[in-house]
Amino acid sequence: MHINLGIIADELSRYPSRHLKTRRFPEEILNLRGVCLYKKGMAFAADLAYVISAADVTEKFVCPNDMTLIVAGAAPEELFRTARADVLIFEVPRRKEAFYELFNEISGVFIKYQELDARIRTAIIKNASLQEIVRMGEALFGNPIIIFDKNYCVLNEIDSSIQGIEWSVDKWSGAKMLPMDTVNIIKTSPEYVRSDASGDTYFVSNGYLNYNTILSSIRRESVFLTVAVMETHAPLTKSHQALARYFGNIVYLTLCKNNFNSGHSMRFETFLKELLYNSQIEQAIIDRYLLTMNWKNTDHYICVSFRTNRWDKISSVYNNICINIENQFPDSFAFYYDDHIVMVLNLDRAKLTKPQAVRALSGILMEGVFRVGISYVFFDFSTFASYYRQTLGALEMGEKYRPHEWCYDFQDYVLHYFMHYGASRIDGRHLCFPGVVQLYIYDEENGTELLQTLRVYLECGRNAALTAKTLYIHRNTLYQRLERIGTILGADLDDLYTRLFILMSYIFVELLALEPIR
Repeated sequence: MHINLGIIADELSRYPSRHLKTRRFPEEILNLRGVCLYKKGMAFAADLAYVISAADVTEKFVCPNDMTLIVAGAAPEELFRTARADVLIFEVPRRKEAFYELFNEISGVFIKYQELDARIRTAIIKNASLQEIVRMGEALFGNPIIIFDKNYCVLNEIDSSIQGIEWSVDKWSGAKMLPMDTVNIIKTSPEYVRSDASGDTYFVSNGYLNYNTILSSIRRESVFLTVAVMETHAPLTKSHQALARYFGNIVYLTLCKNNFNSGHSMRFETFLKELLYNSQIEQAIIDRYLLTMNWKNTDHYICVSFRTNRWDKISSVYNNICINIENQFPDSFAFYYDDHIVMVLNLDRAKLTKPQAVRALSGILMEGVFRVGISYVFFDFSTFASYYRQTLGALEMGEKYRPHEWCYDFQDYVLHYFMHYGASRIDGRHLCFPGVVQLYIYDEENGTELLQTLRVYLECGRNAALTAKTLYIHRNTLYQRLERIGTILGADLDDLYTRLFILMSYIFVELLALEPIR
């Protein structure tokens, strides 16, 4: 961990100090990794602080440019005004013992923060929880910390010492969140307005919030979180703003390791898992969660379940796999669930057809030694659980009947699945041939009768004359309808099993009193 002169001055605050305004680095930048003694003519490193005695700073002294200098003892400021350097002057007695005592204390400051950084990073490697990392951060600041997601929902446990804040409650998850009025107060405060538009670190005074608060926002691609350090115990200083930025990056790493991010929020993952538990969730709430991903309920999706042969089922390994999947499919969401990695891909946002998406999966399959089950295309997230079960059915039937293959599309195995389980595990409407659903939608939108035409055509053994006679239409009209059906259906009617599958879909609808789609 690097620190800066502001942190050194705060740590050694019992010594009067002056931080000259000639520095190259802004106060919030942590640019120093160590300290050493100054010697004229030596090569200076940009990430080291050099300590010199004020007795050696004479009128002939020329401060080198592009360096960080700490002066032990009273020294005239005019000697440094023309230099392009970071300069911190500690007013200590001009004697050797005081000089080396100060040097050792400065070294101790570096050691303190390096040891703290090592402990935090070790905890991350060991998959420490967010709450454990927050406790280490609270020891760093001497004040409580709150982590917010992009909706200002609280991600960690709130310290009991934080009093007087009125919290709103997220209707579905029950998570505490800042009321919109408070968020607006923060965003209209002068400190926020002066802060960098990209989401920097800034200080909000207690004139706007209950406590003086440092807020540090971290934005990484679609990930957004805010670290809030509240002044309830120890005074907050400017140097704490730099530490807040550092700690924000630590929180980001922690959430990555615990599968909180990589392009998605933990709340959205929890929402999907609730759908898989078959919880009844209102459509308005589903729409709201989809909106956080810039998705719509009417977009077209596929669900893919990855089964891995890995024996070391460590959460961090699977989290990294999810990150890689999302990197390869930016309009997807991947998470670990019930010994599988589950991916939802928004085909509309990705501008992919299902066959194109399946071809793109081949790279992941070869690299990760996975087997995958793929669902039908769907567009209503309230039915997500059924399409997830399709992926499991595809994996089960594929591994049973074609174990030498790696990629199993439920559409290719739905007859096998139905012979084993009927409609006991998956709603009958989700066992229907996907093209039949598309024909139904087309008929509803255009007032046509393609769905009935296809059924009669198949029941008549694909005899065009008999079909036209049965439907009381001209044969040319039938051929026009069949051409349109072929375009929408996307299936080979010469295949016996495809024809059987389509006819069974009609039977599902009748026997189970279903409608193809609503």
